[in-house]
Amino acid sequence: MYLSTAEGKLNTIYFPLTANPVGYNHLSLAECVLWQFPKTQLIIFILSNGRHPDPFKSGQIPPASLRNEILRSALREWSDPEKSLPAQFAEESGVLLKLMNDNCAVSSWELSYRKSMRLADHVNNFSAGQKVSMIVGADLIERMIDPIIFTDGDLTQIEKGSRLLAAPRNEIDINHTLKLIKQERGVKLDVSLISPVVLPENLHKFFLISSTHIRKASQAGHSLESFLPENAARHVSQNCLYNNHKPSHVVQPKYLNEHQLSCFELKEQLDEAATRLKKTLDQQAISKQPHRFAVVETTTGGQLAQAFTGLSGASEHFLDGRIIYNQEAQKQFLGITEFDDSSVSQTRAENLAEAMRKNSGADWALAETGMAGPPSLSRKSRKNGQCYLGLALSSEVRYKCLEFNPFLTRKEHQLLFVIEALTWAEKELNKQH
Repeated sequence: MYLSTAEGKLNTIYFPLTANPVGYNHLSLAECVLWQFPKTQLIIFILSNGRHPDPFKSGQIPPASLRNEILRSALREWSDPEKSLPAQFAEESGVLLKLMNDNCAVSSWELSYRKSMRLADHVNNFSAGQKVSMIVGADLIERMIDPIIFTDGDLTQIEKGSRLLAAPRNEIDINHTLKLIKQERGVKLDVSLISPVVLPENLHKFFLISSTHIRKASQAGHSLESFLPENAARHVSQNCLYNNHKPSHVVQPKYLNEHQLSCFELKEQLDEAATRLKKTLDQQAISKQPHRFAVVETTTGGQLAQAFTGLSGASEHFLDGRIIYNQEAQKQFLGITEFDDSSVSQTRAENLAEAMRKNSGADWALAETGMAGPPSLSRKSRKNGQCYLGLALSSEVRYKCLEFNPFLTRKEHQLLFVIEALTWAEKELNKQH
């Protein structure tokens, strides 16, 4: 997959990578381009020298030789259903993935440079007097509004020498962004939006992965085979990449890595949600309205009850809490011998909530049943990141379905489930009165 003179003459698209090893998200983008632009004969991945062109994005970077090995390993296995989850999904849809050894290459030309290689440098190096196609994220285009990140010279080079294929990111309105760049920087960029809809629907979820998700999963000790092809994931795990990584932009608390920081921030949101619910129940108690409650948890392991009972005065409202993780234990609690529903479903959440309200004597009961993950090749269910909530009131049972990015870590999913459960209960109780 090394570049040659013959390869340079093909209809080629370049994909500059930043510092992180390639995950399914990057490879899915390359695959999407081959489907959307079928005349493409070669995609060249440009291996970063580990110096991010955005001055606000610096951090610990794996060695170039290791990133090169991970990238090449990922490309070799991308289309193999036995080693690649997207390839399995494609096979289930009756199609074959197109990104193969004969239509991709890896360029490492920039590794000989000590300075940060900017997008404009790539355009200048590969354009050879004509516009060159480059795959970039919409977030990178958005940064072009900032003259600190992209100079006038950078944008002039990019405008003159490139056609940008923009990957959708974070709901960025690319048309609005391009208008701002034209108004504020005086540059009219040639941009085409990459459309994931050209791929089978069951492959779309892999666009939800980001380099941040891969790092946090690694820090949480999760298997990475749902994020990267098999051997590439093994390289990341065996070399303990990111386990001690601390984002440079974090000031407080400075000792946390990205996963720990994310969980820290979610726990703060959880405390706020629990406090809001308690204030609502305090008001209901003063007004002589029903306010005593109980909870059933299957996925969150007691974190819902813990968040509320950690508040002063919680005993005025909280009666009972159960963690019923095992399926047989749930049957016993519900007084049945067999299930007619899924463990992650509306009916399961409703039945658990209603049974808890009756068994505890509470005014209302809240139940959650979900799948926190982590994602794994061995898991048959594809409900990772889903959660159903049941709220049993004296007159009815309500439910809500939650669905989060399946590539978040187990701990993040658990915290999000609890935050949403407490927030939803508080809103529903306020509707009652």
